[in-house]
Amino acid sequence: MTTRHRKPALAAAFVCLLAAGATAAAAETTTRGFRRAFPAAGKVRLANLAGRIELVPIKGAEIVVETTVHAEGRDAAETRKLLDGMHWVKDRDKKGREEWVLTYPVDDYDGFAYPRKGHQVEILGIDFGHTSSTYRGERVRIYASRRGSAPILYANLKIGMPHNAALAVRNVVGAVRGGSLQGDLVVDTGSGDVQLAAFAGALVVDTGSGDVTLGSTRGETSVDTGSGDVTVQQWVGNGSVDTGSGDVSIAQVKAGKLSVDTGSGDVMVSRGAVATLSADTGSGSIRVLGVEVEELAADTGSGDVTVETSLAETRSIHVDTGSGDVRVLAGPAASFEMSADQGSGEVHVGYRDAELRKDGRKVVGARRGDGRTKIRCETGSGDCSIGPKG
Repeated sequence: MTTRHRKPALAAAFVCLLAAGATAAAAETTTRGFRRAFPAAGKVRLANLAGRIELVPIKGAEIVVETTVHAEGRDAAETRKLLDGMHWVKDRDKKGREEWVLTYPVDDYDGFAYPRKGHQVEILGIDFGHTSSTYRGERVRIYASRRGSAPILYANLKIGMPHNAALAVRNVVGAVRGGSLQGDLVVDTGSGDVQLAAFAGALVVDTGSGDVTLGSTRGETSVDTGSGDVTVQQWVGNGSVDTGSGDVSIAQVKAGKLSVDTGSGDVMVSRGAVATLSADTGSGSIRVLGVEVEELAADTGSGDVTVETSLAETRSIHVDTGSGDVRVLAGPAASFEMSADQGSGEVHVGYRDAELRKDGRKVVGARRGDGRTKIRCETGSGDCSIGPKG
């Protein structure tokens, strides 16, 4: 078989495997549902190995969990045993804190299947579809479809959270969705997207792999994802965003202190005010648009930096890029003292009344007005420019 004919054959095999995975994911399982209430006194910690979690606001003084277990064993007897064996028990998390966990039979099985459309286990003999984690003291694998002796077993949770309750949810594999909530919330998922419509209070979101989407957040907020995009429509309050790989976008902001850090991805913060803003990306552009800042530090290994602010309240701006251009778009009354340190590149000043500072023929800085805003521009390779925004 020639190489030209072999590639379509491999592609056809790949498509067949995808279809097989989708069919397996759509297979019916036997279910069992039950309800459990936890008094909302102190922080309640809940842990699930696999499945979807939905967070909804409720009234009352209890956190109410509706659990739907899905199971499929080798036969009806094994399936029934799997279903009946699932309930909530007290345990300890890795930090020794009390935690309520679902009793997956990790002593009897070293893996379970959590079928999901679009997630394949094996492609051309290579296993891509499993996650490994420690649960109830045992190392266990979660497969994306039925595999060997591993039964299908997962639980979807609907958690009712009263106003001002303190809740920590740990989901090893699976997405977490939530409505308009308030209180003290920690969401921890090993692999899965997190999406909340709105939150007011103290919020911590930590996911090993998955996108994080927040409609609005008010209060102390921390978002950390190993790999995934972070999107926030409205951010009010102090906090931080950290992603190993992914874009970060905050559409509207009002904060005293905000830190954004991504190993690889673009950063955009727009519309609003931040007293102290730090933006850092290993590779990607940084855009701070229509944001009034007092102090700004922007650092990118490779990418352009654009800052749009009037400078009316700004004390300092420090921009550092290994490779990329820096643009500061300021107001008509902007008063600044700008200095540039460049390996290669030019300085452009769009204010005609600014005083230029030169080293020989090269422009290395500028001053306008009383120079109250200090601007430091460092580039390994790229231009630095400042001028009035259009």
